[in-house]
Amino acid sequence: MKYAALAAAFILSACAPAAAPPAPEETASAPTVTDVADGPKAQGFITENTAPPPGAQDNEDGTYRDADGRPFQYALLGQHLPEFTAPTSDGGTFSSADIKHWTVIDVWGAWCGDCVADGPYVEALSRAIAQDPDLEFVSLHTPANANRTTPEELFGKYGSLEKYFEAAGYSIPSVVLDNDASVRNALQIRWTPSYLLVSPDGVVRGFRTDLSVVEDQPIKTFIQDIAEVRKEVRDLLSSDISDIQ
Repeated sequence: MKYAALAAAFILSACAPAAAPPAPEETASAPTVTDVADGPKAQGFITENTAPPPGAQDNEDGTYRDADGRPFQYALLGQHLPEFTAPTSDGGTFSSADIKHWTVIDVWGAWCGDCVADGPYVEALSRAIAQDPDLEFVSLHTPANANRTTPEELFGKYGSLEKYFEAAGYSIPSVVLDNDASVRNALQIRWTPSYLLVSPDGVVRGFRTDLSVVEDQPIKTFIQDIAEVRKEVRDLLSSDISDIQ
């Protein structure tokens, strides 16, 4: 998410102010691609990149998107998460090398209307993940790009991360701070919010965008999607071990 005019237009379309969504509830998964009046929609959880559907838009950055700008693919699916280190909001440091369990990385920004709309769902997601000792949650706050890193551009109308959480009515104990977009670029993020599922071996196993669109029960659906991927990987590893024996 090369040209200045294109970038500005995309940021506005991707992060227009959004009304607060209803409280998260729990549902069945919607398809990754939904045909509607304005073309196919890139929504839902994906575990591999497939050919974009007819009508997908190539915005000259190598990413095929739907009419709203959401990508149909994610470049790092099936690859090892790039190494990165960044400060955290509680004064610590986070490194990708710290990932030892299944992990969901939420890439977002307080400047982004779509991320703000996802806020209540993110809170519910983090609480659901906290119930699973083998699953972890990482919140990664990032700017739209490396040219938008002033406090106003990083945090929008809130001015700071603290004021955002105060207004949102929830908090995340430790947020990874990508204040210069270096992590965003390393992870090849083309849309916010984006959610990455990373396995204990550091491989990106799944990707999705906004939780606040399509599904009626996005948290339940996402947790189910994660469970299915974990089972598939576990079964694959068990099969490999059996073949060796």
